[in-house]
Amino acid sequence: MYSLKNILGIFLVIMLVVACTFVQTPMTNAESNAAAAILYGDANGDGNVDSLDLAALKSYLLGRGTLASMEAADTNVDAAVDSIDLANLKKFLLGQISLPVRTYDKIAALTFDDGPDTQLTPLVLDKLDKYKVPATFMMIGQKVNDSTKPVIDRIIRSGCEIGNHSWGYSSMTGMSAADIRKSVSDTNAAIQRYSGTTPKFFRAPNLAINNTMLSAIDLTFVNGVTCNDWIQSTTAQERANLIINGARDGAIFLMHDVQPLPHPTPEALDIIIPTLQKQGYEFVTLSQLFERKGVKLSPTDDKAYTYVP
Repeated sequence: MYSLKNILGIFLVIMLVVACTFVQTPMTNAESNAAAAILYGDANGDGNVDSLDLAALKSYLLGRGTLASMEAADTNVDAAVDSIDLANLKKFLLGQISLPVRTYDKIAALTFDDGPDTQLTPLVLDKLDKYKVPATFMMIGQKVNDSTKPVIDRIIRSGCEIGNHSWGYSSMTGMSAADIRKSVSDTNAAIQRYSGTTPKFFRAPNLAINNTMLSAIDLTFVNGVTCNDWIQSTTAQERANLIINGARDGAIFLMHDVQPLPHPTPEALDIIIPTLQKQGYEFVTLSQLFERKGVKLSPTDDKAYTYVP
């Protein structure tokens, strides 16, 4: 039979072993990050973001309740919980935005040339939908037809814009004014027929512009920061680096949704979009870019924009 002294000794040994086990098993990085993570929108602290959080946030704003986490309820990360956060939460529950919604201090426009194409254009649209950002697609008129209408419909549904990139991508610097006007007007007509929208912007084939074109085309000319994505050997990272290094407030980025394979521009967007968002950029369409910069569209402009001041 064990004495009380022996029992106490055994108990102390067990306690020391247990204590050492806890000391020697520190929290992993993943566990630490998980503990520190904020589930934006989870106003009631139940680990989910749903209509119950919307009700809790409404109640708080009416002065009738408290919130489990002010940080989680601050959906735009501006150190205040207000009606803007309520509106953001509603949009999130409708699938219109992701959380958090950060306040941006710079804007830029993604643009894509040489489509539409039933196989390649959707790869770019998938990335835009993933990050919930719009873009402007500069289309070749002869590619706008019955076969590409489903892609065009998706572009419009996604909140994107369509611009004019000429009828057949032939160099226009050697054309007569009449031929230039026909190329542009035929492309406009096709875009209007299949998208229900009227282009406001023109990008010249190969960015080659002369005075005849400036006089004949009644659209705003745009160029852009390029990334050599017409060169098949250019990697996604190289393309992304060129865009990111050329970024500044008001930038227009010129990429291609359609080029011969391999064409890793869609993969480059997985680098470009989150990187520039972290740097404070919001992505907008060309029309939104000019409107928010306060630059009026004028058919008499004698320049092509790469940056909108």
